[in-house]
Amino acid sequence: MRLPLAAVAMVLFSTPTLGAQQPPPDLFARLAGIEAAVVRVAGEHPNAIWPGFRPDTIPVLYLVPEEGILLLNWRSARLPDGFSAVPGAADAGWQPAAVRTGASTGTSLAGRQAAQVFVFPDASDALLFGTAVHEAFHVFERSVERDGRKFGSGENAFLISTYPVFDPANEAGWALEGRLLARALAARSTSELRERAREFVAAREARQRRLGTDFSDFEQLAELNEGLAEYTLVRSLQLAAADPTLPWRAGAEAEVRHHWARLDRLTADVRQSLRLRFYATGPAMGALLDRLAGPAWRNDLVRHDLTVQDELAEVSGYREPEHALLRRADAAVDTAALGREALAAVARLRAIRRLQVDSALARPGLTVVLRADSLPGRHFGLCGIDPQNLLQVDTTVLLHTRWVRPCGPGFSADVDAVTVQDKAAGTFTAVVGPADSVRVVAAGTPLTLGAGETTVREMVKVAAPGLSLAADRAMITRRGTELEIVPITGR
Repeated sequence: MRLPLAAVAMVLFSTPTLGAQQPPPDLFARLAGIEAAVVRVAGEHPNAIWPGFRPDTIPVLYLVPEEGILLLNWRSARLPDGFSAVPGAADAGWQPAAVRTGASTGTSLAGRQAAQVFVFPDASDALLFGTAVHEAFHVFERSVERDGRKFGSGENAFLISTYPVFDPANEAGWALEGRLLARALAARSTSELRERAREFVAAREARQRRLGTDFSDFEQLAELNEGLAEYTLVRSLQLAAADPTLPWRAGAEAEVRHHWARLDRLTADVRQSLRLRFYATGPAMGALLDRLAGPAWRNDLVRHDLTVQDELAEVSGYREPEHALLRRADAAVDTAALGREALAAVARLRAIRRLQVDSALARPGLTVVLRADSLPGRHFGLCGIDPQNLLQVDTTVLLHTRWVRPCGPGFSADVDAVTVQDKAAGTFTAVVGPADSVRVVAAGTPLTLGAGETTVREMVKVAAPGLSLAADRAMITRRGTELEIVPITGR
């Protein structure tokens, strides 16, 4: 989950310490052995869990109730503050702490991303092994996340609060999908598997059309996030179950069977969050893809920016009728020429929009620049726009050709003039009337600034042709024909 989980770890680290300054030998031997198994299994089967995923490079924190926190795989000469070296164990640290509760999650430690595993008293070695892989994979996902790409981005978990859990049709659809996935996993031939996978995709897409785009995207991104992390858990357990050197390999095999059994009761456990459904569907879909396409699907999913659901639709042949129709359309029309025309048209559009910006800012008058340096996130809110007169200049610049209302804590402005909004810089820029038509007042007193002068004032108001502005506190700077206003929050 993309929640402030690092804060959870920090609270745990700050609890009063207790007990010995070294971990109990049996406990250390157990957890270090589990982590060594994670590293060894992944190392002996490179890219068999996920391409580029290297658990040996990812620090892991094991939180042990009433004992402390064991850090493994640190791979640094200096341990984080609060941790003591474990004699005879490289890259390991121990912090005795009164840990009472916690979460298995991703966190940060001394500026590095780390996996965190909560050691429940009844957790088996196989479960801890799989959980360590799951949480390490989340760290890997975040490390390769890229703007605008799905893999590693995570879902909007807040949608859980409004998800239609009381919709019988949607719940029945979920139950059907679980059974269809179980049925596909039981297929004995590739042709039967492909047909059953297509049945699942058809049922899934039909339900999601009724569900709507927001919740459909939430489901697919949750499956990409938690579903794939759980897929790596299952995949690593399958490898562990085949390793004769691991004394708990039978437990690993039992954990895999437990995962597949969950598909027949996806909607049964109403005591827990619906988000846990993706922990079952993700590994199942990954297993189907393994059988249909081998490991190549994993690279393909990332390269083509697909969800697991979309990848299964492609690999199973579900999309083939659509592709066939598109090939016929391409053959009937010169799509290459259309592409060239579109490319030229977009280039002309960019040039025209840039000229519109240059023209707007070249008008005579005083240029007012609103800068969000002191606002949360270094950007203004938008309390009003005119969508009929809003143009994109590029991915981060907008041109408001008539009216816009930027706002923020203790600040609002009404700009009835051509305004350039630079989202990356956090600015709004507009040319208003002549300098002598602009009136600046601070706490009811008129304010005049000389060239190069900067002042910070309370209760600032600005009135000009096409501009009305009020700020509880602001820094005001005059530079020639430019007046810059930076609303300030706090003291």
